[in-house]
Amino acid sequence: MKSFLRSVVLILGLAGLLAACGDLPRPFEGAGRAGDPGLLELRDTGTVRVEATEDLPEGASAHLARAMARALRLRDIPAYSETDTGGDYILRPNVQAKLTESGAALDITWVLMRPDGLAIDTTHSAGELGADQWFVDQPTGPEENNLAIPQELVEKVRELEGRADDPLAKTYEGLVAQPADDIAFMITGDRSSLRAAPVMKIALIDFAGAPGDGNTALARSAGALLKSRGITVDNREIDENSVILSATIDVSPVTEKTTTPLDRVSIEWIIMEVDGTELGQMNQNNVVPRGQLDERWGTVASLAAQAAVETLEGVLGQIATNKKLQLRVDNKTASLR
Repeated sequence: MKSFLRSVVLILGLAGLLAACGDLPRPFEGAGRAGDPGLLELRDTGTVRVEATEDLPEGASAHLARAMARALRLRDIPAYSETDTGGDYILRPNVQAKLTESGAALDITWVLMRPDGLAIDTTHSAGELGADQWFVDQPTGPEENNLAIPQELVEKVRELEGRADDPLAKTYEGLVAQPADDIAFMITGDRSSLRAAPVMKIALIDFAGAPGDGNTALARSAGALLKSRGITVDNREIDENSVILSATIDVSPVTEKTTTPLDRVSIEWIIMEVDGTELGQMNQNNVVPRGQLDERWGTVASLAAQAAVETLEGVLGQIATNKKLQLRVDNKTASLR
């Protein structure tokens, strides 16, 4: 078995240029549009090439790959297993198998990879195959037909025979059902089969360092913008489905010579787990007329929060996908685009 260690560090830097003379820039306006947050997320769709495995007999290996490809297609993910080329994603099963009296027990780690071999994520499944499934011959017919059991037939068998057990329990279809749900979620983050997944909550905590009403104004603006995009903000019930968004603000005089006295505003946004583990970071820098933020931040807070949220939304989407959570409830859409 191969083991995979995946470490993802998200560090985003946004820097504003210091204006030495001439008209002052509108602070933070458009600062969040420098990059495309969508590039931080997995693509919404893509073809999956399911590989066979050398850990099983050839017949069993081919049928396992076919079953996974069928399961993904049922979840609206284009997938195939008949060739060893192409694919926007590669799905590789690493299998440990042990023969039993009734067939074989399998422990499978499914590794979703990019075409260049970089592992994106993994999911695990375990179960048994009946002897008729384990010792099956190499498939020769169309992929859709081999050993595929229609769900309506499964339900009919259970009804006619009065069986409480699932006829799919010791089949390839049964082995791939749950991991197929997980893989569909990894790729899209919002599959209909997983609409019951919990929604990720954002807790806005520890906004500190700003003069005047800056801490409160920035947190209030960020919260309102996140909510307008259908993202849940909850500072009260913080649990395993929560992540924390904090901001450290610094306002200090610009020491360089300028025609108009200026203050430099620096904001460090940090996304972290509730235990303090850092998940993402973004820095904003800009200038304002000297003393403008000593008391009320007004539109500066709104502009800074808007620029940050436009970029952080992509990072939050990736975090939600990794945590197998929804970023927003299905029927909510972004109202600001």
